[in-house]
Amino acid sequence: MSRSANEALQQPTMQPAPPTPDVHHAFLWFGLFGGPAAWSLQLLINYPLMAHACYPGKLPLGTPTSGRAWAVAVAINALMILITLAAGATAISTWRRSRGELAAEPRGLLENRPARTHFMAYAGMLVSGLFLFALIMSAMPLFIVPACSYGA
Repeated sequence: MSRSANEALQQPTMQPAPPTPDVHHAFLWFGLFGGPAAWSLQLLINYPLMAHACYPGKLPLGTPTSGRAWAVAVAINALMILITLAAGATAISTWRRSRGELAAEPRGLLENRPARTHFMAYAGMLVSGLFLFALIMSAMPLFIVPACSYGA
């Protein structure tokens, strides 16, 4: 055998990383994108809801057409905050389960699945916290600013 063929046989081949135990991909993706999706839904539902309640025709109203618009907006905000909290809790749980796997046998750069799982869970914690703050801040005007106040 030639020297290069002998060296090629002795070098270990890269194998794909084994699946990370107890971590399902859906949990990773929900932990990462649950908060941003909840914030987006809150904005896409509440903005037109309150805009139509205060501006149903050509002229703006001084008070909303329905008192239920405010209650629905508060309920939507509360639901989206709960979804974001669930996404954050999922990310924390996934992060804790994947924490011990970082010390496992090192693999190739592309096959380092435990590190990817750990990173996605950590990013999910950060993103969920950021969007929880955004949801709370966007809900505060419902309690501070009177509805249908157009600079008056």
